[in-house]
Amino acid sequence: MKKFVVLFALLLPLGVVANEVVSLEGLTEPEWKDFAPSAYADVEEPKGLGKLNETVSYWFQRRQDFESSIEECRAIEDNEAKLSCYQEVKVKQYAKNSEYNAKIEAQERAGLGPSEMFDKTNNMLPIGNYLNNFTRFQPNEIR
Repeated sequence: MKKFVVLFALLLPLGVVANEVVSLEGLTEPEWKDFAPSAYADVEEPKGLGKLNETVSYWFQRRQDFESSIEECRAIEDNEAKLSCYQEVKVKQYAKNSEYNAKIEAQERAGLGPSEMFDKTNNMLPIGNYLNNFTRFQPNEIR
């Protein structure tokens, strides 16, 4: 039993090192869900009046660009070049996320919401103002 414990104690670190080497060689592709908000992880092409929704169109276009970049990386046969290609895709996607977040923050600071909030053809309803106006004129309101 002692020999088994000693052998196990010696082989355990070797197994961990072997797993790390394999994970470096096994290329993992970036996934779209890592870069997109959860609401747009499975975004599909907008149809009908949905084409007017700029946010859905933006995330659909980004997904198309992402998938084409991944296809280009898959075509590369050299593992090191493929790994660097995947890294470039990740860097570009993170940069685009930063730009998008900065744009949204700028709109919020300017007092504007996303453009869909002002689009009458969209199914989003800004009901907050309607509710505020409705409750303002209640005749039996206790103040």
